[in-house]
Amino acid sequence: MDSVLAAAIWFWIPLLTVPLGAWISISGNAKIPGRVLAIAGLVLVMASPWTVPESDSSAGGHLLLSILGPSLLMAYGLHGMIFGGYVPVGRLDSSARWSGFVAVATAIAIFCLMHWSSWTPVWRGDVNPFWLAFWPTFLMFSTSLCAMAALALVGFGEDRFKEALQLTTISVIMAGIALFAIIFDGSSTSADEFRGHLWLAAADILGTVIGIVVAIAAFAIVIWGYESSLPEPENAAPPTEKEIAHAIEIASRHIGGEEE
Repeated sequence: MDSVLAAAIWFWIPLLTVPLGAWISISGNAKIPGRVLAIAGLVLVMASPWTVPESDSSAGGHLLLSILGPSLLMAYGLHGMIFGGYVPVGRLDSSARWSGFVAVATAIAIFCLMHWSSWTPVWRGDVNPFWLAFWPTFLMFSTSLCAMAALALVGFGEDRFKEALQLTTISVIMAGIALFAIIFDGSSTSADEFRGHLWLAAADILGTVIGIVVAIAAFAIVIWGYESSLPEPENAAPPTEKEIAHAIEIASRHIGGEEE
């Protein structure tokens, strides 16, 4: 089989089924088939290092398989930290916050070990190129997102100083990890190389934010231009005597009368 066709069958088509299955599941029309489709597609993508090892795209599946464990652990921890707090729906036991915190801390520690120890994802005898893009982007995104969330809680929330302080602490920790990686070499990545990828990650995040802002602004301008071009609505004609009498009859039938 041709390598391009094999990559399309065993990697790209399964990769497309992941968001498609998630959309089908979220839409509510077929939740179970949608979940099965998304999970099957994700499994095939992660199996691409064995199904299409000659394709360069299989590096993406190798990275997903490498970070699957700590990612699931972090998702579990975030779920416990969020729903173990003061939420009106689906609240968990208060111990879920502490177990969630331990799970998130463990997941971050595993990611750090993947940078500074022999756990670094290796693909074809070298560091996985997608890992070099994922790790700096993860650190940069986590730092900026936690900082923005903390500012939002302080600026718009009420009695949320404790939660804002926790988010600020996480932001500082993630920034400290990034700074540590800039100064000290990893097991397979030098500090200079990480610094270059960190700048690229910052450019990607900044470009994404600018793109979202421009898209929202363009949408708002189009809506404003369309609504401003519409003519002013004409005044309705005053009600006739027949319409007034009909309205009075309906009102008297619903609010009048004596108590039974």
